Amino acid sequence: MKRPVAFACLFVVLLAKVASAQAPPAMGEAFELSQPQWKLFVPSGYEHRQDGAVDLLIHFHGDPQTVWNNAAQARLNAIIVTANYNGLSSAYSKPFSDTELFRSLLDDARAKLRKLPDFGEAAFDRIAVTSFSAGYGAVREILKQPHYREAIDAILAADSLYASTDAADGTPVDEQMADYKTYADMATRGEKTFLFTHSDVATPTYESTRETGDELLAHLGLTPTAIDQPGLGTLRFTRTAERGGFVLWGAAGETGDDHMAHLRYLAEWLDDLPLAKRAE
Repeated sequence: MKRPVAFACLFVVLLAKVASAQAPPAMGEAFELSQPQWKLFVPSGYEHRQDGAVDLLIHFHGDPQTVWNNAAQARLNAIIVTANYNGLSSAYSKPFSDTELFRSLLDDARAKLRKLPDFGEAAFDRIAVTSFSAGYGAVREILKQPHYREAIDAILAADSLYASTDAADGTPVDEQMADYKTYADMATRGEKTFLFTHSDVATPTYESTRETGDELLAHLGLTPTAIDQPGLGTLRFTRTAERGGFVLWGAAGETGDDHMAHLRYLAEWLDDLPLAKRAE
């Protein structure tokens, strides 16, 4: 899937600036994993659990420091893995079309933790997968595997689900939405958490996040409620819908910077993930 060149260039410029986001800097120790695109972060003050279990946040696409800062602002007591590939959605979908790659990422993170003091066997308890922008390319491939859908407790798609347009009816191509719909169904039954956010950035040659959000709502039989509600930073919400563990938040904004706000203020939704929180 190819974005308009002007938007893609603007995104690169804004991504370079996003490390100066509003969330206070998070302190901790970062470790390289077996692939250069993967990085593991243990936040300072991480509170080890008596049972040795570890909650894991895996984020696709976005400045690692910004993700760490927002996780700290959301008081997550979780280990964080960030995965960043150079390119748009295909840069994520191609590697993760290998059905063993996500398992390798989990195994790699676990092996790294087991080498660190106090982590023991580092058994993962809850796993949340989040994505921003093009990172959905990886998540879409991961969700195709039923055993991964079962293993993942929560998904946050932060302005991060696009699709090709079906020439027959002008809606998102069914195949590209199918597994997100399946996960949304699981969330509405209370089995999972699925947080979906969108901006109003237009994508004339393919389906935007607002349009894929509309597709999910239609599938679930939900009608959004119009609101005018401020969020963190520059976020301002214009609509929402909820059933069980599925929640959609639509935010105003038609510019690249409005798009970047969904990463810059990721803490808006991270604290709603079913991950452990710090005691203090």
